[in-house]
Amino acid sequence: MTLVGQACAQDSASTQSQSIFGDRFNVNFGLGMAVLPRYMGADEYRSQVLPMLTVQRGIFFADTARGVGLQWQSDSGFGASAALNYDFGRTEKNSTNRPGSNELIGMGTVKGATVGDFMISQQLTPWLSASAEAELRVAGEKRGNRYRLGFEGIAYHSQTDTVTLDIDAHAGDGRYNQTYFGVSPIQSQRTGFSRFTADSGIYAYSAALAWQHTFDAHWSTVASVGVTHYTDQTRGSPLVETDAEGSGLIALNYAF
Repeated sequence: MTLVGQACAQDSASTQSQSIFGDRFNVNFGLGMAVLPRYMGADEYRSQVLPMLTVQRGIFFADTARGVGLQWQSDSGFGASAALNYDFGRTEKNSTNRPGSNELIGMGTVKGATVGDFMISQQLTPWLSASAEAELRVAGEKRGNRYRLGFEGIAYHSQTDTVTLDIDAHAGDGRYNQTYFGVSPIQSQRTGFSRFTADSGIYAYSAALAWQHTFDAHWSTVASVGVTHYTDQTRGSPLVETDAEGSGLIALNYAF
């Protein structure tokens, strides 16, 4: 799960209700500041202001990180969600609001795509859960599909503070990995990068530590730091300038 997704998910209300439509709207608004790599594999960073909004009622939700969809949680700890979201792709110039870098001039812009995001999770113990996610391209740029398998553990919990640790494996099909890590012969001629063909498989592992502090029934903060380590599947790409990259987020949330 991304750091932004963690911030929204940790501040969300429970979806369990007597009715699938719920009995009230739960609205959360937040404002965050993130420090992120300019693109996957970059050794340069960008800062981005992130407005965050989550609206939930029953099994239905809409938020700025996960899109618009449905989510369900059983008493046994099994959960499932399905949502429509948008991948902003990658540009070939520096940008503050989407991935991209001047170093990619000649690679061409990866246009945005509408994606379907499907996730299942299972609570294994009171402090550990497992989840699997598939993000499938629906429309727009034919950028392929990506997948994630991970574990989330609660390292500390009190009435006001919760600390969680996420560990994930990230994989893509051949088209996805080629789109974001590959260099075609034409792109090689334009940029001077060596050619690289990216096959399907795990392209990175990541870990993220998040701390949520609750002030009262309305106000809370979330701080997250993460690290992503690229695998041999993609480290040979000239676009991957570092074996490991970091990210960070701090956000203030208000629940209505």
